[in-house]
Amino acid sequence: MIVAVAALSVPASQTSASATPDPGGKGERGTFKSAEPDTFRTPTPDNFNPRPGATFNSPLGGVTERRSIFRKIVRSIDSTPKGEQINFFTWNFLTSEGTDALLRAQGRGVRVRLLMDNRNNVEVPNQPFRRLKAELAKNNKKRKDGVRSWARVCKGSCRGGTGSSHSKFFMFSKAGKVPRVVMQGSANLTLASTNNQWNDIYTHTRSKNVWKFYAKIFRESSRDRRAAKPYVTQRFESGFRLIQFPMATSKDPVMQLLNQVRCSGAKNTASGRTRIRIAPDVIRQDRGMRLGKKVRALWNNGCDIQIGYTVLGIDVGRMLRAPGPRGPVPMRHLVQDVDDDGEFDNYFHLKAMSVVGKLGNDASAYAVLNGSANWSGLSAVSDENLGIYRSKRDTQRYESHIQYWYGRFGGASARTVPSFRGATTPPSGDHLVFGSGANAVYEDGTPYSTTGVDPYANMTGN
Repeated sequence: MIVAVAALSVPASQTSASATPDPGGKGERGTFKSAEPDTFRTPTPDNFNPRPGATFNSPLGGVTERRSIFRKIVRSIDSTPKGEQINFFTWNFLTSEGTDALLRAQGRGVRVRLLMDNRNNVEVPNQPFRRLKAELAKNNKKRKDGVRSWARVCKGSCRGGTGSSHSKFFMFSKAGKVPRVVMQGSANLTLASTNNQWNDIYTHTRSKNVWKFYAKIFRESSRDRRAAKPYVTQRFESGFRLIQFPMATSKDPVMQLLNQVRCSGAKNTASGRTRIRIAPDVIRQDRGMRLGKKVRALWNNGCDIQIGYTVLGIDVGRMLRAPGPRGPVPMRHLVQDVDDDGEFDNYFHLKAMSVVGKLGNDASAYAVLNGSANWSGLSAVSDENLGIYRSKRDTQRYESHIQYWYGRFGGASARTVPSFRGATTPPSGDHLVFGSGANAVYEDGTPYSTTGVDPYANMTGN
Protein backbone atom coordinates (compact mmCIF):
# COMPACT_ATOMS: atom_id res chain seq x y z
CA MET A 1 0.00 0.00 0.00
CA ILE A 2 1.48 3.36 -1.03
CA VAL A 3 1.04 6.16 1.49
CA ALA A 4 1.81 9.88 1.33
CA VAL A 5 4.97 11.03 3.10
CA ALA A 6 6.99 14.20 3.43
CA ALA A 7 8.54 15.43 0.19
CA LEU A 8 12.09 14.24 -0.39
CA SER A 9 12.64 14.98 -4.08
CA VAL A 10 14.68 17.72 -5.65
CA PRO A 11 12.52 20.39 -7.31
CA ALA A 12 11.23 19.59 -10.80
CA SER A 13 12.21 21.91 -13.61
CA GLN A 14 10.01 23.44 -14.71
CA THR A 15 3.16 26.25 -36.66
CA SER A 16 1.57 26.63 -42.31
CA ALA A 17 -1.26 24.27 -41.77
CA SER A 18 -2.27 21.38 -43.96
CA ALA A 19 -6.01 20.78 -44.39
CA THR A 20 -5.60 17.00 -44.37
CA PRO A 21 -2.19 16.06 -42.97
CA ASP A 22 -0.77 12.55 -43.28
CA PRO A 23 -0.77 10.19 -40.27
CA GLY A 24 2.45 11.64 -38.89
CA GLY A 25 1.63 15.29 -39.40
CA LYS A 26 3.91 16.41 -42.23
CA GLY A 27 2.72 19.98 -41.97
CA GLU A 28 5.00 22.50 -40.31
CA ARG A 29 3.12 22.08 -37.03
CA GLY A 30 0.62 19.46 -38.12
CA THR A 31 -2.32 21.84 -37.76
CA PHE A 32 -5.48 21.31 -39.78
CA LYS A 33 -8.80 22.96 -40.50
CA SER A 34 -11.38 21.59 -38.10
CA ALA A 35 -14.24 19.79 -39.80
CA GLU A 36 -16.41 19.74 -36.67
CA PRO A 37 -19.56 21.78 -36.06
CA ASP A 38 -19.20 24.91 -33.95
CA THR A 39 -20.56 23.01 -30.94
CA PHE A 40 -17.22 21.18 -30.78
CA ARG A 41 -15.11 24.35 -30.90
CA THR A 42 -14.93 24.95 -27.17
CA PRO A 43 -12.18 27.00 -25.49
CA THR A 44 -9.25 25.20 -23.92
CA PRO A 45 -9.84 24.45 -20.22
CA ASP A 46 -6.27 25.51 -19.39
CA ASN A 47 -3.77 28.10 -20.61
CA PHE A 48 -0.50 26.34 -19.86
CA ASN A 49 2.71 27.18 -21.72
CA PRO A 50 5.14 24.25 -21.34
CA ARG A 51 8.74 25.24 -20.76
CA PRO A 52 11.71 23.48 -22.39
CA GLY A 53 14.18 21.32 -20.51
CA ALA A 54 14.13 18.49 -18.00
CA THR A 55 11.29 17.60 -15.63
CA PHE A 56 11.58 14.95 -12.91
CA ASN A 57 9.08 13.34 -10.59
CA SER A 58 9.40 11.40 -7.35
CA PRO A 59 6.92 8.84 -5.98
CA LEU A 60 7.78 10.12 -2.50
CA GLY A 61 6.23 13.22 -1.04
CA GLY A 62 3.10 15.11 -1.96
CA VAL A 63 1.10 15.69 -5.11
CA THR A 64 3.57 18.21 -6.53
CA GLU A 65 6.51 15.81 -6.41
CA ARG A 66 4.61 12.79 -7.69
CA ARG A 67 2.64 14.46 -10.48
CA SER A 68 5.18 16.90 -11.94
CA ILE A 69 5.47 15.01 -15.24
CA PHE A 70 1.89 13.76 -15.38
CA ARG A 71 0.60 17.25 -14.68
CA LYS A 72 2.80 18.78 -17.39
CA ILE A 73 1.42 16.37 -19.99
CA VAL A 74 -2.24 16.72 -18.93
CA ARG A 75 -2.03 20.51 -18.70
CA SER A 76 -0.53 20.56 -22.19
CA ILE A 77 -3.43 18.43 -23.44
CA ASP A 78 -5.91 20.83 -21.86
CA SER A 79 -4.07 23.80 -23.41
CA THR A 80 -4.03 22.48 -27.00
CA PRO A 81 -6.48 24.62 -29.01
CA LYS A 82 -8.86 23.59 -31.77
CA GLY A 83 -7.30 22.92 -35.13
CA GLU A 84 -4.11 21.50 -33.58
CA GLN A 85 -3.01 17.91 -33.08
CA ILE A 86 -1.74 15.64 -30.32
CA ASN A 87 0.37 12.56 -31.12
CA PHE A 88 1.35 10.23 -28.27
CA PHE A 89 3.54 7.12 -28.33
CA THR A 90 3.54 5.50 -24.90
CA TRP A 91 4.41 1.89 -24.08
CA ASN A 92 1.46 1.89 -21.70
CA PHE A 93 -1.54 4.20 -21.38
CA LEU A 94 -3.44 3.49 -18.19
CA THR A 95 -5.13 6.57 -16.73
CA SER A 96 -8.78 7.60 -16.71
CA GLU A 97 -7.71 11.19 -16.17
CA GLY A 98 -5.63 11.02 -19.34
CA THR A 99 -8.57 9.51 -21.25
CA ASP A 100 -10.85 12.32 -20.11
CA ALA A 101 -8.33 14.99 -21.11
CA LEU A 102 -7.78 13.53 -24.58
CA LEU A 103 -11.52 13.19 -25.20
CA ARG A 104 -12.00 16.81 -24.13
CA ALA A 105 -9.35 17.78 -26.64
CA GLN A 106 -11.05 15.87 -29.44
CA GLY A 107 -14.34 17.48 -28.45
CA ARG A 108 -13.01 20.99 -29.01
CA GLY A 109 -11.54 20.17 -32.42
CA VAL A 110 -8.08 18.73 -31.70
CA ARG A 111 -6.93 15.71 -33.63
CA VAL A 112 -5.82 13.05 -31.13
CA ARG A 113 -3.72 9.98 -32.00
CA LEU A 114 -2.14 7.53 -29.61
CA LEU A 115 0.03 4.42 -30.02
CA MET A 116 0.57 1.77 -27.35
CA ASP A 117 2.09 -1.71 -27.02
CA ASN A 118 -0.54 -4.39 -27.68
CA ARG A 119 0.42 -6.39 -24.59
CA ASN A 120 -0.89 -3.62 -22.38
CA ASN A 121 -4.33 -4.07 -23.87
CA VAL A 122 -4.30 -7.88 -24.01
CA GLU A 123 -2.51 -8.89 -20.82
CA VAL A 124 -4.32 -6.42 -18.55
CA PRO A 125 -7.95 -5.17 -18.52
CA ASN A 126 -6.96 -1.72 -19.75
CA GLN A 127 -10.29 0.10 -19.52
CA PRO A 128 -8.90 3.65 -19.90
CA PHE A 129 -7.30 2.74 -23.24
CA ARG A 130 -10.34 0.79 -24.45
CA ARG A 131 -12.67 3.66 -23.58
CA LEU A 132 -10.38 6.14 -25.33
CA LYS A 133 -10.24 4.01 -28.45
CA ALA A 134 -14.00 3.46 -28.56
CA GLU A 135 -15.02 7.06 -27.90
CA LEU A 136 -12.48 8.57 -30.28
CA ALA A 137 -13.89 6.29 -33.00
CA LYS A 138 -17.48 7.16 -32.06
CA ASN A 139 -16.78 10.90 -32.19
CA ASN A 140 -15.07 10.53 -35.58
CA LYS A 141 -18.51 10.23 -37.19
CA LYS A 142 -18.72 14.01 -37.09
CA ARG A 143 -15.31 14.47 -38.72
CA LYS A 144 -13.77 14.12 -42.16
CA ASP A 145 -11.27 11.35 -42.89
CA GLY A 146 -8.21 13.60 -42.80
CA VAL A 147 -8.82 14.88 -39.29
CA ARG A 148 -10.07 11.78 -37.52
CA SER A 149 -8.63 10.69 -34.20
CA TRP A 150 -7.62 7.20 -33.11
CA ALA A 151 -5.94 5.03 -30.49
CA ARG A 152 -4.03 2.00 -31.80
CA VAL A 153 -1.70 -0.75 -30.68
CA CYS A 154 1.40 -2.26 -32.24
CA LYS A 155 2.28 -5.95 -31.95
CA GLY A 156 5.98 -5.98 -31.18
CA SER A 157 8.03 -3.03 -32.35
CA CYS A 158 5.97 -0.63 -34.49
CA ARG A 159 8.94 0.12 -36.75
CA GLY A 160 10.93 -3.09 -36.38
CA GLY A 161 8.71 -6.15 -35.98
CA THR A 162 10.23 -7.92 -32.97
CA GLY A 163 10.81 -6.43 -29.54
CA SER A 164 8.20 -4.10 -28.06
CA SER A 165 6.57 -0.72 -28.67
CA HIS A 166 8.55 0.90 -25.89
CA SER A 167 8.84 4.56 -26.95
CA LYS A 168 7.60 7.36 -24.72
CA PHE A 169 7.14 10.69 -26.50
CA PHE A 170 4.32 13.23 -26.48
CA MET A 171 3.74 15.72 -29.30
CA PHE A 172 1.58 18.85 -29.27
CA SER A 173 1.48 20.98 -32.41
CA LYS A 174 0.64 23.84 -30.06
CA ALA A 175 0.10 24.01 -26.29
CA GLY A 176 -1.01 27.35 -24.93
CA LYS A 177 1.01 29.86 -26.92
CA VAL A 178 3.94 27.50 -27.53
CA PRO A 179 4.23 25.81 -30.95
CA ARG A 180 5.77 22.42 -31.69
CA VAL A 181 6.06 20.92 -28.21
CA VAL A 182 7.73 17.49 -27.98
CA MET A 183 8.40 15.69 -24.69
CA GLN A 184 10.55 12.55 -24.62
CA GLY A 185 11.90 10.49 -21.77
CA SER A 186 11.24 7.52 -19.49
CA ALA A 187 7.64 8.21 -18.41
CA ASN A 188 4.59 6.36 -19.69
CA LEU A 189 1.19 8.01 -19.29
CA THR A 190 0.09 5.86 -16.36
CA LEU A 191 -0.57 6.25 -12.66
CA ALA A 192 2.32 3.88 -11.91
CA SER A 193 4.71 6.33 -13.55
CA THR A 194 3.46 8.94 -11.07
CA ASN A 195 2.96 7.00 -7.85
CA ASN A 196 5.59 4.25 -7.99
CA GLN A 197 8.43 5.40 -10.25
CA TRP A 198 11.12 8.02 -10.55
CA ASN A 199 10.93 9.31 -14.16
CA ASP A 200 12.05 12.13 -16.42
CA ILE A 201 10.96 13.88 -19.58
CA TYR A 202 12.89 16.39 -21.66
CA THR A 203 10.75 19.01 -23.39
CA HIS A 204 11.59 20.59 -26.75
CA THR A 205 9.64 23.63 -27.92
CA ARG A 206 9.33 25.63 -31.16
CA SER A 207 11.93 23.68 -33.18
CA LYS A 208 10.70 22.79 -36.67
CA ASN A 209 13.44 20.19 -37.09
CA VAL A 210 12.67 18.37 -33.84
CA TRP A 211 8.98 18.34 -34.75
CA LYS A 212 9.76 16.91 -38.21
CA PHE A 213 12.01 14.24 -36.68
CA TYR A 214 9.33 12.92 -34.36
CA ALA A 215 6.51 13.43 -36.88
CA LYS A 216 8.30 11.06 -39.26
CA ILE A 217 8.85 8.51 -36.49
CA PHE A 218 5.21 8.70 -35.46
CA ARG A 219 4.01 8.40 -39.05
CA GLU A 220 6.12 5.29 -39.61
CA SER A 221 5.10 3.82 -36.25
CA SER A 222 1.39 4.23 -36.99
CA ARG A 223 1.75 1.79 -39.91
CA ASP A 224 2.92 -1.02 -37.59
CA ARG A 225 5.38 -2.48 -40.05
CA ARG A 226 9.14 -2.46 -40.43
CA ALA A 227 10.51 0.93 -41.48
CA ALA A 228 13.00 1.15 -44.32
CA LYS A 229 15.57 2.53 -41.86
CA PRO A 230 14.53 1.59 -38.30
CA TYR A 231 17.61 3.14 -36.68
CA VAL A 232 17.55 6.91 -37.01
CA THR A 233 19.89 9.52 -35.54
CA GLN A 234 20.07 13.25 -36.16
CA ARG A 235 22.12 16.14 -34.76
CA PHE A 236 20.38 19.45 -34.25
CA GLU A 237 21.20 23.13 -34.33
CA SER A 238 22.32 23.56 -30.72
CA GLY A 239 24.46 20.40 -30.68
CA PHE A 240 22.09 17.84 -29.19
CA ARG A 241 21.30 14.52 -30.81
CA LEU A 242 18.06 12.54 -31.05
CA ILE A 243 18.02 8.81 -31.73
CA GLN A 244 15.32 6.26 -32.44
CA PHE A 245 15.62 2.48 -32.12
CA PRO A 246 15.40 -0.41 -33.22
CA MET A 247 19.16 -0.16 -33.14
CA ALA A 248 21.92 -1.13 -35.49
CA THR A 249 24.20 -3.27 -33.30
CA SER A 250 27.35 -1.50 -34.47
CA LYS A 251 25.89 1.92 -33.69
CA ASP A 252 24.95 1.70 -30.03
CA PRO A 253 24.79 5.39 -29.01
CA VAL A 254 25.45 4.54 -25.36
CA MET A 255 28.66 2.72 -26.27
CA GLN A 256 29.62 5.54 -28.64
CA LEU A 257 29.35 8.02 -25.79
CA LEU A 258 31.26 5.80 -23.37
CA ASN A 259 33.99 5.26 -25.97
CA GLN A 260 34.66 9.00 -26.00
CA VAL A 261 35.31 9.14 -22.24
CA ARG A 262 38.85 9.80 -21.03
CA CYS A 263 39.14 9.22 -17.29
CA SER A 264 41.94 11.69 -16.55
CA GLY A 265 42.68 15.22 -17.65
CA ALA A 266 39.28 16.74 -16.90
CA LYS A 267 39.37 20.49 -16.31
CA ASN A 268 35.81 20.85 -14.99
CA THR A 269 36.02 18.46 -12.02
CA ALA A 270 37.87 19.09 -8.77
CA SER A 271 39.69 15.75 -8.93
CA GLY A 272 40.64 15.98 -12.60
CA ARG A 273 38.80 12.67 -13.12
CA THR A 274 35.80 12.33 -15.40
CA ARG A 275 32.61 11.86 -13.41
CA ILE A 276 29.91 9.45 -14.66
CA ARG A 277 26.53 8.98 -12.99
CA ILE A 278 24.39 6.15 -14.38
CA ALA A 279 20.72 5.34 -13.72
CA PRO A 280 19.79 2.96 -16.55
CA ASP A 281 16.91 1.10 -14.84
CA VAL A 282 17.84 -2.27 -16.41
CA ILE A 283 21.31 -3.69 -17.23
CA ARG A 284 21.19 -7.26 -18.53
CA GLN A 285 21.50 -9.62 -21.48
CA ASP A 286 24.35 -9.42 -24.01
CA ARG A 287 24.00 -5.70 -24.61
CA GLY A 288 23.94 -4.98 -20.91
CA MET A 289 27.08 -7.05 -20.45
CA ARG A 290 28.90 -5.19 -23.25
CA LEU A 291 28.02 -1.83 -21.77
CA GLY A 292 28.77 -3.07 -18.25
CA LYS A 293 32.24 -4.24 -19.28
CA LYS A 294 32.94 -0.83 -20.77
CA VAL A 295 31.84 0.88 -17.55
CA ARG A 296 34.03 -1.54 -15.58
CA ALA A 297 37.02 -0.68 -17.77
CA LEU A 298 36.44 3.03 -17.23
CA TRP A 299 36.25 2.47 -13.48
CA ASN A 300 39.53 0.54 -13.59
CA ASN A 301 41.07 3.43 -15.56
CA GLY A 302 40.21 5.92 -12.84
CA CYS A 303 36.81 7.40 -13.74
CA ASP A 304 34.56 8.51 -10.87
CA ILE A 305 31.51 6.26 -11.39
CA GLN A 306 28.30 5.55 -9.53
CA ILE A 307 25.47 3.29 -10.78
CA GLY A 308 21.93 3.29 -9.42
CA TYR A 309 19.89 0.47 -10.95
CA THR A 310 16.56 -1.35 -10.71
CA VAL A 311 17.18 -4.68 -12.50
CA LEU A 312 20.69 -6.07 -12.94
CA GLY A 313 21.54 -9.38 -14.57
CA ILE A 314 23.30 -11.77 -12.18
CA ASP A 315 26.27 -12.18 -14.53
CA VAL A 316 26.52 -8.42 -15.11
CA GLY A 317 26.30 -7.73 -11.40
CA ARG A 318 29.06 -10.18 -10.55
CA MET A 319 31.30 -8.69 -13.24
CA LEU A 320 30.79 -5.13 -11.99
CA ARG A 321 31.28 -6.09 -8.34
CA ALA A 322 34.29 -8.36 -8.84
CA PRO A 323 37.50 -7.42 -6.98
CA GLY A 324 40.04 -5.38 -8.87
CA PRO A 325 42.76 -2.73 -8.43
CA ARG A 326 40.12 -0.16 -7.37
CA GLY A 327 37.63 -2.63 -5.92
CA PRO A 328 34.07 -3.18 -7.17
CA VAL A 329 32.19 -0.50 -9.13
CA PRO A 330 30.08 1.58 -6.68
CA MET A 331 26.41 0.66 -7.08
CA ARG A 332 23.11 1.02 -5.27
CA HIS A 333 19.79 -0.70 -5.84
CA LEU A 334 17.23 2.10 -6.23
CA VAL A 335 14.09 0.24 -5.19
CA GLN A 336 11.83 0.24 -2.13
CA ASP A 337 9.76 -2.45 -0.46
CA VAL A 338 7.52 -0.06 1.46
CA ASP A 339 5.34 -2.57 3.31
CA ASP A 340 8.01 -5.27 3.78
CA ASP A 341 6.06 -7.92 1.87
CA GLY A 342 9.05 -8.94 -0.25
CA GLU A 343 7.79 -7.08 -3.35
CA PHE A 344 9.35 -3.83 -4.52
CA ASP A 345 6.83 -0.97 -4.58
CA ASN A 346 8.82 2.07 -5.78
CA TYR A 347 11.71 2.04 -8.22
CA PHE A 348 13.91 4.17 -10.43
CA HIS A 349 12.61 4.11 -14.00
CA LEU A 350 14.97 6.68 -15.55
CA LYS A 351 17.26 5.49 -18.32
CA ALA A 352 19.82 8.26 -17.94
CA MET A 353 23.57 8.87 -17.74
CA SER A 354 25.53 12.06 -17.11
CA VAL A 355 29.19 12.66 -17.99
CA VAL A 356 31.25 15.57 -16.69
CA GLY A 357 34.91 15.70 -17.62
CA LYS A 358 36.91 14.74 -20.67
CA LEU A 359 35.14 13.50 -23.81
CA GLY A 360 37.50 13.04 -26.73
CA ASN A 361 39.62 16.18 -26.92
CA ASP A 362 37.21 18.28 -24.87
CA ALA A 363 38.57 18.43 -21.33
CA SER A 364 35.61 20.45 -20.02
CA ALA A 365 32.76 18.47 -21.52
CA TYR A 366 29.21 18.02 -20.31
CA ALA A 367 26.88 15.37 -21.72
CA VAL A 368 23.68 13.69 -20.61
CA LEU A 369 21.80 10.79 -22.19
CA ASN A 370 18.12 10.15 -21.47
CA GLY A 371 15.14 8.42 -23.03
CA SER A 372 13.20 5.17 -22.91
CA ALA A 373 15.93 2.59 -23.61
CA ASN A 374 17.15 0.22 -20.92
CA TRP A 375 20.65 -1.23 -21.20
CA SER A 376 19.39 -4.57 -22.51
CA GLY A 377 19.13 -6.70 -25.61
CA LEU A 378 15.37 -6.23 -25.74
CA SER A 379 15.78 -2.46 -26.04
CA ALA A 380 18.03 -2.90 -29.06
CA VAL A 381 15.18 -4.47 -31.07
CA SER A 382 12.37 -2.30 -29.68
CA ASP A 383 10.97 1.14 -30.41
CA GLU A 384 13.00 3.47 -28.18
CA ASN A 385 13.65 7.20 -28.05
CA LEU A 386 16.94 8.65 -26.80
CA GLY A 387 18.42 12.11 -26.48
CA ILE A 388 22.02 13.17 -25.94
CA TYR A 389 22.39 16.78 -24.76
CA ARG A 390 25.74 18.58 -24.45
CA SER A 391 24.43 21.44 -22.32
CA LYS A 392 26.15 22.20 -19.00
CA ARG A 393 22.85 23.12 -17.37
CA ASP A 394 21.03 19.98 -18.55
CA THR A 395 23.91 17.72 -17.55
CA GLN A 396 24.17 19.26 -14.11
CA ARG A 397 20.45 18.87 -13.51
CA TYR A 398 20.50 15.16 -14.37
CA GLU A 399 23.72 14.59 -12.45
CA SER A 400 22.31 16.33 -9.37
CA HIS A 401 19.08 14.35 -9.58
CA ILE A 402 20.81 10.97 -9.86
CA GLN A 403 23.40 11.90 -7.22
CA TYR A 404 20.72 13.08 -4.79
CA TRP A 405 18.77 9.83 -4.88
CA TYR A 406 21.90 7.68 -4.92
CA GLY A 407 22.85 9.38 -1.68
CA ARG A 408 19.38 9.13 -0.17
CA PHE A 409 19.30 5.38 -0.63
CA GLY A 410 22.59 5.21 1.22
CA GLY A 411 23.41 1.73 -0.05
CA ALA A 412 20.10 0.38 1.24
CA SER A 413 17.85 -1.81 -0.82
CA ALA A 414 14.97 -4.21 -0.79
CA ARG A 415 13.76 -5.23 2.68
CA THR A 416 15.91 -2.68 4.52
CA VAL A 417 14.32 0.30 2.75
CA PRO A 418 10.88 0.68 4.44
CA SER A 419 12.48 2.40 7.43
CA PHE A 420 14.11 4.84 5.01
CA ARG A 421 10.81 6.18 3.74
CA GLY A 422 10.56 9.52 5.47
CA ALA A 423 13.56 8.74 7.68
CA THR A 424 16.26 11.32 8.30
CA THR A 425 19.12 8.82 8.05
CA PRO A 426 18.79 5.89 5.64
CA PRO A 427 20.06 2.45 6.64
CA SER A 428 23.60 1.53 5.67
CA GLY A 429 25.06 -1.43 3.84
CA ASP A 430 25.18 -2.50 0.20
CA HIS A 431 22.32 -4.98 0.09
CA LEU A 432 22.39 -5.34 -3.68
CA VAL A 433 19.95 -7.65 -5.46
CA PHE A 434 20.86 -9.23 -8.80
CA GLY A 435 18.60 -11.03 -11.26
CA SER A 436 14.82 -10.80 -11.53
CA GLY A 437 11.70 -12.74 -10.64
CA ALA A 438 11.64 -15.38 -7.97
CA ASN A 439 15.28 -16.26 -8.83
CA ALA A 440 16.64 -12.89 -7.66
CA VAL A 441 19.60 -13.18 -5.30
CA TYR A 442 21.61 -10.95 -3.02
CA GLU A 443 25.13 -10.07 -4.09
CA ASP A 444 26.57 -12.98 -2.10
CA GLY A 445 24.27 -15.45 -3.88
CA THR A 446 21.71 -15.83 -1.10
CA PRO A 447 18.17 -16.07 -2.53
CA TYR A 448 16.28 -12.82 -2.03
CA SER A 449 13.03 -14.68 -1.35
CA THR A 450 12.74 -17.86 0.68
CA THR A 451 9.02 -18.22 -0.09
CA GLY A 452 9.02 -17.91 -3.89
CA VAL A 453 7.78 -14.30 -3.87
CA ASP A 454 8.67 -12.36 -7.02
CA PRO A 455 10.13 -9.06 -5.76
CA TYR A 456 9.42 -7.46 -9.14
CA ALA A 457 5.74 -8.44 -9.28
CA ASN A 458 4.57 -4.84 -8.78
CA MET A 459 6.75 -3.42 -11.54
CA THR A 460 4.17 -2.90 -14.28
CA GLY A 461 6.04 -0.01 -15.89
CA ASN A 462 8.53 -0.86 -18.62
